[in-house]
Amino acid sequence: MKISALPKDADALVAFAESIATALAEKQEQLGIATEVEAPLRAAIAGATFAGDAYVAALAHPEKSPAARSFLAEAKRRRDRSIEQLHRRVTRSIRRLSRLGEEEVLSVY
Repeated sequence: MKISALPKDADALVAFAESIATALAEKQEQLGIATEVEAPLRAAIAGATFAGDAYVAALAHPEKSPAARSFLAEAKRRRDRSIEQLHRRVTRSIRRLSRLGEEEVLSVY
C-alpha cells in the first residue's frame, strides 16, 4: 500500500528532497548515519537543478539562437533523466530512514 506519492512537479520534488537532506544532516548523529546517505541526495538535487536550469535556458529563446534550438531535445532529455535520478535517490533515502527507524524500535525490545 502506498501511503503518499512523491511530488510529480520537478520544483516540488527538489524542495521535498532538500527538506529530507536537511533533516538527514540535522539528525545525522542521532540516527547514527554518516554522510553516505545525505551526500548522494544533495548531489542528485544539484544535478536536477542544473539540468532544469539548462533546459529553461535553451527553451527561453530558440527562435533567436539556432544553437539553443539544436540543443533543446538533449537538454530536455537530460532534465528528465536527472529528475528520474532524484526521484530514485529520494526514495532510497526515505527507505534508509525508515529502516533506521525500524532498527531503533527493534533495539528497544
